[in-house]
Amino acid sequence: MPKKPSKDNPRCPICRNIAVKNGQRENRLRKPQRYLCKSCRHSFIQQPKLQKSKTYPLTTILNSISTYNLGTPLRKIQIPKSTLHNWIKNFNLPLNRLRKTITQNPIIKQRFIHHQQPFMYQYHNQKLQFARKFPGLINYLKNINNLLPEDIFKNSERISRIAKQTKQEKETPTTMARRGRGCSLRDAEQGFFEKKTVEANVVVGVSKETNKSEPKINYATKLAEIALSITNDNKERHNIIENFMLINDTVTIATEIPVYIKEDSLNQNLTGHIDILQIRYHKIYILDYKPEPFNKQQAINQLRLYRKALSEITSIPKHKFKLAFFNDNGYSEISA
Repeated sequence: MPKKPSKDNPRCPICRNIAVKNGQRENRLRKPQRYLCKSCRHSFIQQPKLQKSKTYPLTTILNSISTYNLGTPLRKIQIPKSTLHNWIKNFNLPLNRLRKTITQNPIIKQRFIHHQQPFMYQYHNQKLQFARKFPGLINYLKNINNLLPEDIFKNSERISRIAKQTKQEKETPTTMARRGRGCSLRDAEQGFFEKKTVEANVVVGVSKETNKSEPKINYATKLAEIALSITNDNKERHNIIENFMLINDTVTIATEIPVYIKEDSLNQNLTGHIDILQIRYHKIYILDYKPEPFNKQQAINQLRLYRKALSEITSIPKHKFKLAFFNDNGYSEISA
């Protein structure tokens, strides 16, 4: 009995029926999977569009570029010099403009355990110069291990969970307090979630009339698309995108930044990790990677709490921060 096609198999580009595996095509350096459509008998290879017309595997190409952008000399990279330069020119990643100023191993790493989950905090030591107008931020990023309260991640509530529970557009401060939504009545009335009255969340690219999102495309989405092309593991998406942007993006200065809010009135600490921190146009951008599908209201609440936490820790006014969530399909910026 013939094997049924897997739901994970690609669809035929001709008739759109699900195809089945049909051996491999052996190249000099790769063995791409071949598929056969049983309906129209069309045979094809499914691979990322960035892989087309390239002999080397895409993983080798991107890892070699990243190694070079970490300051590694060309003689230590096991790729012909002309080949590597062609890849760099072809992908044209943002860090190409700064490559000559990067010394070897510029990334500093620190491992944290948050509610029994490991997080790898990283910052790019040389790109911190872009944050020189924010000395409080630089001091926090460099001395984060000493500035975090002891055992803060063991005795706290996660910001992502609080953001998920909070429904500002449907609940008044009184009902929020009565239902125990993470704040007392006094805190709710004073704007615990940064709003005394319920306001519409305005996002760049979202129409008020249709409420349909039209996310824009920028370097964040392009870099996410490139990074995701080398993995099929959903659990690794965050780490791969964050590492790739920290190494190859000009404006990304840190990833997985631990933050906290100490709320004495709640007798509870709120903690979380900011996915990506950027410096652009003399502003601090807090970016959250959100693979689809996701709850936009929850993402907005979460980003606002991140801003509140980092603003209090670094003594930087909130108007100096910009908030955005993104994935490989689009980028949406919160305007308030």
